[in-house]
Amino acid sequence: MEDFSVEKISNKFVEEVKEKFLNPLPGLEAQLKMAPEIRRKQMEIPDDARVAGVMILLFEIDKKWNTILIRRAEDGQTHSGQISFPGGKNEKFDADIIATACRECEEEIGVKRNDIEVLGTLTPIYVPPSNFIVTATVGFIANAQNLKADEKEVHEIIQVPLEFLFHPKLKKEQEVKPNLMSPTYHLDEKIIVWGATAMLISELEHLLNLPKPRKERIRIRK
Repeated sequence: MEDFSVEKISNKFVEEVKEKFLNPLPGLEAQLKMAPEIRRKQMEIPDDARVAGVMILLFEIDKKWNTILIRRAEDGQTHSGQISFPGGKNEKFDADIIATACRECEEEIGVKRNDIEVLGTLTPIYVPPSNFIVTATVGFIANAQNLKADEKEVHEIIQVPLEFLFHPKLKKEQEVKPNLMSPTYHLDEKIIVWGATAMLISELEHLLNLPKPRKERIRIRK
């Protein structure tokens, strides 16, 4: 007899997340918990702000839920070398911001659009340094074994268990740039998440409201 227990657990979690998106989102209040102090003073969105989409993938391995972060390639751009979710700017040919996130996700880490079940979108967030309004799409994938980093855009792919990512002991206030203090998700000495990505993770954490987390290991793929 086949064991459908894992599939049932997956389906239950996915349906629960979908239902959470039907209710009001945690929004800016949750995002600002992980925002630098200077960010709180930059709330006004200029008329010339551009639009971008990122993808937060959720997938299950050994009955534990994970997501994917990437370290961007050192290319001299605004967010060069930083930890983020897969994503990029909206193009005229994208049907909507979800299409943007799905396209960028396929381009950067090789996840095909048809393999992603979209669960919902988080609250759009303005990113002053790049002048982008970023919307995060949350999606489910059944298999994350064949991810492949685009060498031009992605230095490494970082697989992170949600229990680890949300662990309160990983949240630290630290200097992320000269004279700039910020709350961070300090995953290890080389993987420090801050800024817009940390703010989106904070909203995701409040949305999912998972049981008390335990520390797990990170998996990094080049």
